[in-house]
Amino acid sequence: MGKTRMNLEKRFDPKVWVMFGALILFSLIVTFRMNNYTVLVVNMALINMITAYGLSIMLGMCGQLVFSGVAFMGIGAYLTANLCSGRLGFTLPGTVSIVVSVFLTALIALATGALFLRLKNSFCTFATLGFVQVLYTLFLNYEPAFGGPKGIPEIRTLSVGGFTFDSYKKWYFLLLICVLIIAGLVERIRRTSLGRSLASIRDNEIAAQTLGVDIYRTRVIAFVIAGAFAGLSGSLLAQHNRFISGDQFSFAKSTTIVIMSMLGGINSTPGIFVGALIVTFLPEVLRGLDKYLMFIYGIAVIIMMIFMPMGIGGAVSDFLKNMRRKRKLKQPEI
Repeated sequence: MGKTRMNLEKRFDPKVWVMFGALILFSLIVTFRMNNYTVLVVNMALINMITAYGLSIMLGMCGQLVFSGVAFMGIGAYLTANLCSGRLGFTLPGTVSIVVSVFLTALIALATGALFLRLKNSFCTFATLGFVQVLYTLFLNYEPAFGGPKGIPEIRTLSVGGFTFDSYKKWYFLLLICVLIIAGLVERIRRTSLGRSLASIRDNEIAAQTLGVDIYRTRVIAFVIAGAFAGLSGSLLAQHNRFISGDQFSFAKSTTIVIMSMLGGINSTPGIFVGALIVTFLPEVLRGLDKYLMFIYGIAVIIMMIFMPMGIGGAVSDFLKNMRRKRKLKQPEI
């Protein structure tokens, strides 16, 4: 009887039901209460979440901070923009362009990851910073491929089976499904041999190597997965906005993605969801303080690292563990 109860508790985790209930409620609010502009902001948060989940794999599981997510996001966006705007002399269907863009972005991530991850920790981080700056400069100035300062307009929106995503609310449900799939993949990776290998590298590289983990190969695999997530994010962004410009993929945007992950909790899948929403909505709430936004972000990160080093998700998880521990201590022994 006790084992059956434990199996049921594992299968029907209350936290999962709470999360799904919150998402259903949130979806109803978005559908019936929010105006188009607010839904647009929510959609931007969902798109950013996909890139943030890639960073969760690199930083949360592997322990390697990289800023390259926004660069791969830009690559995916510009590939889709070129394939869906007719600039190349032909136009691919939206779904095909997404698949092609994600695949090519993953190949570029493989090539760059194979190079960057030969460097140790902080050197790798600085290499990805340089990568972001190089691509940002190309996006802004190389007109034949990226449209230069004018960007690429008139990108065809996504259409699947005759159903066209021609409103922000339609896009919301598609993006939410994509985020849930990506979040599920991240949780699945945590429980696979790849996730355990990444965790062992994060905790102790020497011990991981002793246990037979190929550190370089494992890191490259994680980097490629994160790059593919970012490529998907950029591809969806291009078709959602129907316009792409280089200033959407700056170093400031890369920093924002990192803050989303750290605020929510780099090892917390639901936490990143919350963190991305908060950071995306913050400029709207503090619209009169645009000039001081990065200052506010900086102060928030300092405070968070002191009082909540594992982010919102980590703080909530610790609170729930303490509550369960206290409840067990109060229960009388039979």
